[in-house]
Amino acid sequence: MAHPLKKTLLGALAGAAIGLWPVIAGAQDGSLTDTTLSDIALPAPDERTIADYVFEQKRQASLAAPGEASRIIGGRESEPGAWPGQAAIVELERYGDDEESRILSQFCGATLLTRQWVLTAAHCVVDMEGRPIDPATIGVVTGSVFVFDGDLRRAAEIVVHENYDPVLIDNDIALIRLAEPITTSSGPVGAVRVAQQNQPVPQGPAVVMGWGLIAAATVPYQLLETDIDIVPNEVCNRGMAEQTKRDLGSMLVGIGVSSNIPIDRIQEAFDILVANMGPRLNANMICAGVPTGERTSCNGDSGGPLMVREEDGRWLQVGIVSWGQEPLNADEPCAHPELFAVYTNLARYYDWIAGHVAGG
Repeated sequence: MAHPLKKTLLGALAGAAIGLWPVIAGAQDGSLTDTTLSDIALPAPDERTIADYVFEQKRQASLAAPGEASRIIGGRESEPGAWPGQAAIVELERYGDDEESRILSQFCGATLLTRQWVLTAAHCVVDMEGRPIDPATIGVVTGSVFVFDGDLRRAAEIVVHENYDPVLIDNDIALIRLAEPITTSSGPVGAVRVAQQNQPVPQGPAVVMGWGLIAAATVPYQLLETDIDIVPNEVCNRGMAEQTKRDLGSMLVGIGVSSNIPIDRIQEAFDILVANMGPRLNANMICAGVPTGERTSCNGDSGGPLMVREEDGRWLQVGIVSWGQEPLNADEPCAHPELFAVYTNLARYYDWIAGHVAGG
């Protein structure tokens, strides 16, 4: 007969540590959509930066061939011009003259707010202490579904939310001011519309996109998008709590066995920790994905948009790709059943955005 502890804790013996990855219609003639701030949303980790983490994963990955989007589960290649507000953040030191170096230089996504301001996740542009990185080290690529084929512009300023919490990955939002405003473009560009302050989070269909890693440790050749659903935060909290209990059990049993700790004391520790677990998501966050985990954002998609189509057919950005939970010893960092991805809830930050972007 199994010991009660094993019944409680041994659902999924695995490994080492609970993982969080702080993680995916416009002008078609190459001209810039004439937008200003007032148009944006009005009706009518471990001890490495996210860039270090993504670059390490890309170093071990292979580059997908053109047309190989079927290798991302549930994903598809974005049509040129379909998302004119989408942008890529690249590390200038890695951004060379050849296609491969440019593709591999991308580490986060972003969206255009105005001619000179870009929206992204805070964890994309901070150092290990949570401070903004040197803007001179990064650039923003716009105007193409291919990172190697768009227009590169240097960053001049990074504004990270003053209450960004790198541990809880809360208030995960930042702005990048470009060195020069966009006045010309080699491809379609335009500002996104973002959710207004305190606008209710819509439930149901949404689209997420990015240049993040795809199945089989492969780097995509062009922008990919996938269909997901926005669900109540309780769905994320429930799935993450169950996974945390399984992972916690694995760790405690391993520690108990290797350290000769009485099984009853391990059970006691487990019960205390579980009883004091709180919800992982708060109102600053949005839960989205599918129950099977087949369609989701992943590393490298961070900072990109979560989009919903409104009744009038226009697209609205309601979230920013932020983070997700990774089970112990998982073969892949993302796409796990019942572990939905988490997005920054833009309806909590419209006033903050406007306060910095007004006039730009």
